[in-house]
Amino acid sequence: MHIIPQGYNRPNIIIYRQMTYRINQSIRTKLYTKVLSPILLLNLFLLLQALSTLSAQVTIGSNVAPNESALLDLKNKADETSNKGLLMPRVHLQSTDESTPLSAHVKGMTVYNLAPKGDVVEGFYYNNGSKWVRLIPETDVFFYMPSIMLPLSESDPSFSSGFFKIQLHQKYEEQFTTSTKSPAATTLPIYDSNRLEFFVLYYDNNVFEQVTIDDGGVLSYRIKPDYEVSEKTFMNIAFKVK
Repeated sequence: MHIIPQGYNRPNIIIYRQMTYRINQSIRTKLYTKVLSPILLLNLFLLLQALSTLSAQVTIGSNVAPNESALLDLKNKADETSNKGLLMPRVHLQSTDESTPLSAHVKGMTVYNLAPKGDVVEGFYYNNGSKWVRLIPETDVFFYMPSIMLPLSESDPSFSSGFFKIQLHQKYEEQFTTSTKSPAATTLPIYDSNRLEFFVLYYDNNVFEQVTIDDGGVLSYRIKPDYEVSEKTFMNIAFKVK
């Protein structure tokens, strides 16, 4: 409501109202400018912070700063320990060659397959860009000792004090590092002896006796008197990764 001074005629009243409106508009503009400017500055600051966060390291699970070497750090406590785990995507793979349920093979993709089907089993798989590859626990990995000749003559350097002693790990390493390979082949893995367990699965007990193998992969045996070599005269030895 406007109070009109006495003595103002109608044209003067109209002029007065126009002047009052302009004055009020000017006041509102100045007031909004003073109020909105800090708000705009705050919003701009928050936007810049958000943009910088998008390219920064991230912690999920807490407000604790991420490890400086991690792009993504999952932890719910500051002492680097946690009482929760990472639940990987669970899928039903159809085969190692099919990308399903993905739309295409994506190199580096990791999933947990829920059920056996075709040539896939339950467990973790990663994608190499053209197929699914099972992440096999090392406790499931074993392999046979490469074929070697076992000496039977006491004139052999491995014979001492009635026993033959064969450095199986050394023989395995020599064969795995000097093998002939295809042009596109890489290298065979060489495990240190302290990462392996050694097993004698079979030996010809008509020829060999007192057969043992130690934790370092040294095979020890004696030869029976009047032994006779046959097609059964060999040993089967397996290495298991610890």
